[in-house]
Amino acid sequence: MIRAADKRSVPNWLIGLALLVVVIGGFYMAMTKTVPFVGGGTEVKAVFTSAQNVRVNSPVRIAGVNVGKVTKVEPLAGSEDPDVSAQAAGDPEGSIPTTGAIVTMEVEDNALPIKEDAAFTLRPRLFLEGNLFVDVKPGSPSADEQDLDNAFTAEHTANSVQLDQVLSGALQSDNRANLQILLDQFGSALIDHGGAEGFRDFYKASAGANKSGSLVNEAVLGTRPHDLSGVVKNLDKVVDGLGKDEVALKGLVTNLRIVTGSFSAERASLERAVAELPNLLDAAQPALVNLNAAFPSLREFARTALPGVRSTPETLAKATPLIRQLRLLAQPNELRGLASDLRTTIPLLAKLNVRTIPFLRQSRALASCFNNVIIPWADSTVIPIDPTNQYPHDPVGTVYEETAYGLVGIGGESRSGDANGQYIRVQAGGGSNTVQTSDAAGNALAGVTPFEVLGAMPGLDDSAKTPFRPRVPCENQDVPNLQAGLGAGPPTSKVSASAPATGRVAELNSEAAKVLGKYVKAEKLAESGDQKASDRVRARADRAYANFGNGN
Repeated sequence: MIRAADKRSVPNWLIGLALLVVVIGGFYMAMTKTVPFVGGGTEVKAVFTSAQNVRVNSPVRIAGVNVGKVTKVEPLAGSEDPDVSAQAAGDPEGSIPTTGAIVTMEVEDNALPIKEDAAFTLRPRLFLEGNLFVDVKPGSPSADEQDLDNAFTAEHTANSVQLDQVLSGALQSDNRANLQILLDQFGSALIDHGGAEGFRDFYKASAGANKSGSLVNEAVLGTRPHDLSGVVKNLDKVVDGLGKDEVALKGLVTNLRIVTGSFSAERASLERAVAELPNLLDAAQPALVNLNAAFPSLREFARTALPGVRSTPETLAKATPLIRQLRLLAQPNELRGLASDLRTTIPLLAKLNVRTIPFLRQSRALASCFNNVIIPWADSTVIPIDPTNQYPHDPVGTVYEETAYGLVGIGGESRSGDANGQYIRVQAGGGSNTVQTSDAAGNALAGVTPFEVLGAMPGLDDSAKTPFRPRVPCENQDVPNLQAGLGAGPPTSKVSASAPATGRVAELNSEAAKVLGKYVKAEKLAESGDQKASDRVRARADRAYANFGNGN
């Protein structure tokens, strides 16, 4: 157990000190909106042509929300950081003295990123707040992020117009003198030159003018939502751009004064032009209607032409060397030689052009023949006339495919040779089937085959040929008809493969051996130099070959 006397309480002075620290810290955070001993954020610098009344601790706002404060305001020419001063002035060497101020701001991390096209404007705070604040537009999302080690130049900053600046600029001595002249001339017009009568005439015509003016004002609103707001937005960009270039703005005002002065000098011509303006508008309205109707087609043409326009730089880059060479060829010293060469070449080219016409006609006829006759025939397939009486072996493919297969079978033709030249090896067939038939002259023919002859396709009797018209161009001929019937085969008698050749077959073999022997003898006599004897033997061999198999 612990006795009550051992309990120790916190001293009252320590409790009061802690409470005082808490109250002071709360007031500090409420007034400064920062937490002590914690980093303030990111430092951003911007160059203003005039710092006006902006001070240290002035707020920095984005869309009306405080995101930081001003930490330093220093003259641009006497900046403590010479690199920042020179870079902000646009003079890397720092040799040109500049005026203005560098405003250093400290922004919170949630205000980042700040893009390269950001804008900083000094604006007045509320009446009760006093002083100025820095209004920041962080920039467009598509822009690159700004390197915050470099200050934003004066092109990205602007100052608010104060009342004293308005009065000092508007009430200068020359402006006051011009205002006096204006009031004096206005009074003279009303009193001495019938100005009041002119006002009465103006009021009489004001009804029609106001009606037309209302139509103009209604047209200014646009035809679709946000047309007017778009005009105001774009006008704001134009005015902002003019404000950034004071020299160009002065030139614009000066040129406008010159233009209006020219109109004033030609007052009579201007009055006649204004009088003719209604007729011009009446004549121009149908043209404007037609122009408005052409806009959809023009937009479609623009979309279609856009890829070509985008590729134009590359095309021109490629065409520039060619144009340069053509320009060199067009020089006088080059044209003389070219003209000398063309003097003999052009007549020949003209003759070639005339003679090419018949050749092109024949080429067209040849191409048409291939397209209309030869190619359809090559792509066709042999089709039996009678589906029930077909060739035992179906066609493997089309005509051009079957032709290619056949060429493989004679691939070795004329590949061998000796001192007498090339020759073809022919191997006689044989077999157990004796075939006997006759040629077109009725002469008897006989031979042996390893297989029985099933028939012939196409047959000689039932396979009509496609009519051929010699006087008709090939392109107009009928495509060859490959339909064919199966013709009957010649009579065949089968003998035993082991039995010796007898009868008519033995006689034919003997006759063939004799004929072949005579040809061999004629060749040997020719080789020995006895050409006359060789010719006599060859003549007898030719007669024997002609009578071969006739039974004579």
